[in-house]
Amino acid sequence: MLRESSNTVSLLDRLYDDAYGLLIESRNYIAYVLPMAREGLSIESRLQTTYHSTRLTTRLLEIMSWLLAQRAVHRGEMSLREAREQGFVISNDTTCQFHDAEASEELPGGLRALLERSNALYSRLYRLDALTAKAA
Repeated sequence: MLRESSNTVSLLDRLYDDAYGLLIESRNYIAYVLPMAREGLSIESRLQTTYHSTRLTTRLLEIMSWLLAQRAVHRGEMSLREAREQGFVISNDTTCQFHDAEASEELPGGLRALLERSNALYSRLYRLDALTAKAA
């Protein structure tokens, strides 16, 4: 269980800041860099790039939703049970799980780096979520 303490709030704040920074960086990459990086790719590689950028977005959405819900729990705005019942969990479903294809050399390097970083954060939060599930 994440204990009610300034350490927990501090941890959640740091995780939120990391996730938010990654979210903004991903948005900028997808909006401004990825379109140029896709230009020289084959149709199949473009499809894979689109697929993995959508997976990146989905992963980051789940991360941010979970972190915002945890903040609400620690502020007393909702109980941990309510947060879990409303679906604020790290599901680790196949959409968000790491796939070997994320490391494919066919994907643009910037996208691969964002996928790796988001996966590392997602894995950390999955472990934290498992701890909170026991407390709910």
